[in-house]
Amino acid sequence: DLAGTTAPALVAELGPLTFRRLLDVGGASGSYTIAFLEAVPGAVATLFDLPAVIPMARQRVAEAGLADRVTFAPGDFYVDPLPTGADFAWISAIVHQNSREQNRELFANVYAALTDRGQVMVRDIVMDESRTQPPAGAMFAVNMLVGTQGGGTFTFAELRDDLSAAGFADVTLVRQDEWMNSIIRAVKG
Repeated sequence: DLAGTTAPALVAELGPLTFRRLLDVGGASGSYTIAFLEAVPGAVATLFDLPAVIPMARQRVAEAGLADRVTFAPGDFYVDPLPTGADFAWISAIVHQNSREQNRELFANVYAALTDRGQVMVRDIVMDESRTQPPAGAMFAVNMLVGTQGGGTFTFAELRDDLSAAGFADVTLVRQDEWMNSIIRAVKG
């Protein structure tokens, strides 16, 4: 529900966007897939998420009138290969649940799935170097410490290093937010 209300404005803020094929990794109910396809009318998308989530996404995408532009790929990004052929990948609100090692593996899998010069955008909390700002991110890090095996909130330098280790170049913090809507962009080198 929250993504359904924030996604259109956030995607509009990123524009103008140019891509032909979106890979929405862990796309959940499809809110970001819908927002991106509405922003780029000629594009198509593949929404990749757990099999139990796909029916909900399929329904939301159909209600948005975009069913003919979306392919649904059930799978688990921890174990299954990602669909290939996208020139743009979106990873939203995932990296905080992972350890840095898991993020490096995820970024490497996204890198392998993208076409040459494809780009990835990562939406999550991005902490400053002191790890105290934004304050909501510092509190959220405690939640991740208690609720996950290795999750947490990460600095831009850490995420840049993890994306670079996967092969990405031109890693840039394109949007800093007080909560979960910071965005990092990187390009497949």
